[in-house]
Amino acid sequence: MHLLRIPFAGKLAALLLTFCCLSAQAADDRSIVEQRIQAMNGKLANEHPRLLIRPADIPALRKSLLETLPAQPDTAALAKLALAPLDNKPLPPQPLAVSNGTDEGSKAWREGYQTASDTGNQAWRYALGWQLKNDAQYGREAARWLLHLASWKIDREVLRTNDELFIQHLRPMIFAYDWAYDALTPEERTTVRTALEARLKLLAEHIQPKFSLTQPTSPDNSLSHPMRFISTLGLGGLALYHDTPAAPGWVAWAYEYYNRQFPVWGGDAGGWAEGLNYWATGMTQHMRFLEAMQLQGFDEPLARPFFRNTPWFATYFQMPYGGSSFGDLTNIMAPTPSMALLLEKFALLQQDPYLLQAGRLFSSKLPTAFNYYDYGAIDALLHLFRRGQSKLVEAELYQLPRARLFDDIGWVAMHGKLGDKATDVMMGFKSSPFGSASHSFADQNSFVINAFGEPLAISSGYREYYDSPHHKGWTRTTAAKNAILVGGEGQPIKQASAKGRIARFLAGDQATYVLGDAREAYAGKLSQALRHVLFVDKRYWVMLDELAADEARNFQWLLHAREKMQIDESRNFVQIAKGAARLDVYFLSPALGQLAFRQTNQFAVPVANGYEKRMPDEWHMTAETKKEARSQSILSVLFPRRDGYTGDEASVRALPARSGFAAAVTHDAGVDRIYIARDKDRSIRADGINADARAAWLGERGEDTRLLLVDVRRFNEKKVFFEASKTLSMEGYFNWSVFNVRFLEPPPEGTTIQFRIGLPPRTLTGVPKNDWIYDEDNKTLDIKLRPSTSLLRIVPARPFDEEENPNPLLR
Repeated sequence: MHLLRIPFAGKLAALLLTFCCLSAQAADDRSIVEQRIQAMNGKLANEHPRLLIRPADIPALRKSLLETLPAQPDTAALAKLALAPLDNKPLPPQPLAVSNGTDEGSKAWREGYQTASDTGNQAWRYALGWQLKNDAQYGREAARWLLHLASWKIDREVLRTNDELFIQHLRPMIFAYDWAYDALTPEERTTVRTALEARLKLLAEHIQPKFSLTQPTSPDNSLSHPMRFISTLGLGGLALYHDTPAAPGWVAWAYEYYNRQFPVWGGDAGGWAEGLNYWATGMTQHMRFLEAMQLQGFDEPLARPFFRNTPWFATYFQMPYGGSSFGDLTNIMAPTPSMALLLEKFALLQQDPYLLQAGRLFSSKLPTAFNYYDYGAIDALLHLFRRGQSKLVEAELYQLPRARLFDDIGWVAMHGKLGDKATDVMMGFKSSPFGSASHSFADQNSFVINAFGEPLAISSGYREYYDSPHHKGWTRTTAAKNAILVGGEGQPIKQASAKGRIARFLAGDQATYVLGDAREAYAGKLSQALRHVLFVDKRYWVMLDELAADEARNFQWLLHAREKMQIDESRNFVQIAKGAARLDVYFLSPALGQLAFRQTNQFAVPVANGYEKRMPDEWHMTAETKKEARSQSILSVLFPRRDGYTGDEASVRALPARSGFAAAVTHDAGVDRIYIARDKDRSIRADGINADARAAWLGERGEDTRLLLVDVRRFNEKKVFFEASKTLSMEGYFNWSVFNVRFLEPPPEGTTIQFRIGLPPRTLTGVPKNDWIYDEDNKTLDIKLRPSTSLLRIVPARPFDEEENPNPLLR
């Protein structure tokens, strides 16, 4: 008996500890909510409307929507939508709450929430008409639709079975109640308010236990919808603030979650691990609540780093055409008017002309629909009403940094000319700490490439409905991504623990280096899973995969496209063609004959019957190592170009290397030499170069040589020799008469660097005079660097005679 008591006592102690922690957490949350309620009580006037419209706005709003906008050619059509037709449309019956998960069930599930959304939006539109016209006909129509919604039997089972039906009727119903408040009789207000109270109480009980105001929320497959629903709880609390005792607590709790913890799927960098689609449709919900609170004088959440940075997530990853990206429903995702409006809102909020330009690049039109997942016509009309209060100058996106890391979610975007559809080349690279949870997929260390207006290397697969056999058995899997399989196996799906990480990111003006580590994502299948990517001269990529397993395996390097690929196994060459865009892929290591190539246009799990026309087959290429091995390195060059532009073509070859890997790429701009070291030794010994560095690029451009050096301590090349006491990263250029270098990260305190240079400097800028010295006897230049040192410019004492000194500037 004593032996049995010990584990029971331990479990009981653990349960008590958990209970105490939860109780303390709940007490902390209550205290935070109570303080926020006290702050709001003094500011929130007991008047309607309160959601996105204030009584003081009504005269100007009427003039804008009824007079100004209808008179302007570019807004006249949208302005007509401000007043819904008074056509006595029949009221639809309450839709059945049917579960998602099968083909037929999903169809009924979608029909249910669509009816709910349409019904709610009818009430909302007539409530807007009441505010604009103060006409009893609009007031009575708003009341008719509101009372119909209130009559629906909405209970916990509806919320459990079809949460979209629940939320999509509720949110516009809240707006309609607030905007049509004065058009309702006291009895009607009581009826509608009672229905809202009951539904918001269910909503609060559903979502509040899942989120803490004081502790971060761990990624979970069940949290995507509940987090989006926080906004509706907040809006409901704000609308009922003076009408319902529980309402102040709902709005205060929602506001504080946005202010303290939001979001689950990203962080300060502004990323969204579920992908662009879920970012775009979710942010419309979150921003409605936060804009409503801002108009009431509460704007702390919008000042947080996440909200300052999140518009850049779309700016860098959403192409101005149907490009491919990561996450659910983003295989071929075109920009939408709703997304354009969202970026314009952020642009005006932050007074940032670049965001304004990004939004206009996505769409020149404003949204005109009435649905749940996007901004609609009402949002567009209110935005136009307020937009005149702020003006921004024009800006060009290509002036922004070409590469950006969202370290919160482990996504990197690399652009050649950001915002230029015709000439931009873009790679998205992912190695995410969020793993494959929720609407993220099992695609750590994967990439997509979009170029010249076309999706080239794509994230494969579709979603007929959530967790369909195809969606779960193909789209979510590593096999459907531009990633690595080991022995035909990839990363587990729907697991937050199947994570990757960006181990190194370094972005210069001309080149970018990224290192992804996906070892943890393979759940023991690989002991090493590194993918190095070097974006060279803003036009192509060199990629090195370092793979190792505990036992000998074959490794598969995957590539997916919308069109059939050209494969030339005699050259280790693959080409993707889409429209006039091409992606040439050269495999330089392993050597010829050691890779087997195959492709198919069949999905491992086909799309469901009836979806084939909307979801056509895609093409899937596998380059597989022929021999099993415990470790394998794969060096590839991915060169996008345009068909018919001979200057875009390249000649690619491997260079001999005793340590590390080396390649030469010749194209119209010049010749590039690229070097990448193995991660464990960071040593490069190849083709006239001897360096202790992680990676290097030297590009010959006429008399100039451009360079990028990543984590370098020593560099010995025919034109350049230097040593540093501590690791540095730099970019620059040199020629016969000058050496320019810019440090990409602050030099560590106490760093010294020594150059061999044939003559003393005539000028040396970037450090004080007493921080450098030239040794005439040894021909060495010693420079003391400080953390504030950002650049060096060395100009020799006199012009060199190339015949007299073949290495005139350096050494």
